[in-house]
Amino acid sequence: MKLVYICSPYAGEIERNVRFAQDACRYAISQCCAPVAVHLLYPQLLNDAVPAEREAGIQMGLRVLAACEELWVCGSQISTGMRCEIVEAERLGIPVKRVSAEQIQGGHTMEKYGIWARRSAASVRGASEAWVKQDGEPLTFDTYEEAASEARRLIENTRTSNVSYFAKGMDITLEEAPSSGMKLQY
Repeated sequence: MKLVYICSPYAGEIERNVRFAQDACRYAISQCCAPVAVHLLYPQLLNDAVPAEREAGIQMGLRVLAACEELWVCGSQISTGMRCEIVEAERLGIPVKRVSAEQIQGGHTMEKYGIWARRSAASVRGASEAWVKQDGEPLTFDTYEEAASEARRLIENTRTSNVSYFAKGMDITLEEAPSSGMKLQY
């Protein structure tokens, strides 16, 4: 489970921004990530209107950021505090990912990558195409690079030239499952 730092506005319309940050955390959870949103924690302990306490909160947040695997810039608005977090993530070499408000508030579509298998017409079974599956479900990867690496591995281990594999983006839709939780629809 990837530890992600949620970077979204706090100051200004605080109630609305807190709800948005909570939605961003829920979205991260739906992506099988562990979200960290320091702006949901530190303002409960520190007074954001007191400059010294605000700066202390920002510095503590930057310390937490250093332990995260990614920083997610959520929404299109970038505040001064967010800018500090983005600059620090870049300085530390932590990947910065942009997540739109539509993704967060809709929470229905996420980008994943899979491995597409293509069998040529020269095959005994004829031409066909399909996602590579494991236990009846398509293999999915968070990045194109991961999918491409696995596709190369499959190509190296294939004993026939009639089958090829390549990484391909896939649309995955989250649909409410009858039980608690979500299920993936490909």
